[in-house]
Amino acid sequence: MKPRLVLAGLGHGQLELLDRLDALQERYEVVFIGSMTTIYTGAFPQVLAGLMNSATVPLPNVSPVANRVLSIDPDAKRVMTEIGPVPYDKLVLSTGAQSRGTGLRLKPMTSELIELIQASERLSILGGGKAGVELAFVCVRSKAVTLYAPEILPELPTRSRKQIERQLVASGVNVIKQKRVHVEDELVLDATGIVPVEWWAESGLADSGAFIPTDAYLRQIDYPEIFVTGDMAEVLNGGVDAVRSGKYVAAQLLGETHRPFRQRQSMNILLTTPGKALLTFDSFTWHGRLPYVLKRFIDRNYIRRFKRSESLIG
Repeated sequence: MKPRLVLAGLGHGQLELLDRLDALQERYEVVFIGSMTTIYTGAFPQVLAGLMNSATVPLPNVSPVANRVLSIDPDAKRVMTEIGPVPYDKLVLSTGAQSRGTGLRLKPMTSELIELIQASERLSILGGGKAGVELAFVCVRSKAVTLYAPEILPELPTRSRKQIERQLVASGVNVIKQKRVHVEDELVLDATGIVPVEWWAESGLADSGAFIPTDAYLRQIDYPEIFVTGDMAEVLNGGVDAVRSGKYVAAQLLGETHRPFRQRQSMNILLTTPGKALLTFDSFTWHGRLPYVLKRFIDRNYIRRFKRSESLIG
């Protein structure tokens, strides 16, 4: 009898595992827990900017046995779901972290939230990090936007921070260099960062308020049969790390690699003014047309891997 591999969640890392489903099924009985679709978070700003029809990616090649992970009993090797326990021999967690929760959470991202943003005429964005800045740039093209942020892109060099702040203001964003004050009748979006989900600690996978600790092979530190991908793991930062961690765990499960996971500095590209984007890599920054073209190429190709039937704009 094949060992049972349970894939929980449909994060970017899990899509990489499902992309190798045929090979995994030769070695495991594969069971999936999660939704039928997910939002590719790297591309949803392009939807808000009118550059893409959709950032929704469908579940490839497998039907879920349940929709939600409620908790995990790692000693009994069971995932608790809305339909009851699902046993496993090996488990891959890709359910993701969540936004901090001041206002509407951007994570987990949903189609309903995108539609709500598109329908609004005014909104406030909390947080001057990369997510908040990119969201402000794309939303101000069609609505009134206020960005509450004590600092704009604080991890970047001073010259780049000031350049982007000037362009935010020139684009029409009302930048307020403080935490948000109360405003009635306005959509408020939380881009202040991510935090752990409560059931991680309740299940004994992490300390309270902490991300899940792993060994060098992305296995939970006390339960090596549990692999952790994406922003759930304390050593990963989501985004590019999520994709890379999924590919790595797939190779681990298939016996294709025995090397530790190697972290790399991630490149980020943010949409800014129409036809331009900001590329960041460690302390290096580049703002202009070429990063915009590169971002569109990367995002469109990623979605096309899993979604070939629906046309994209442009």
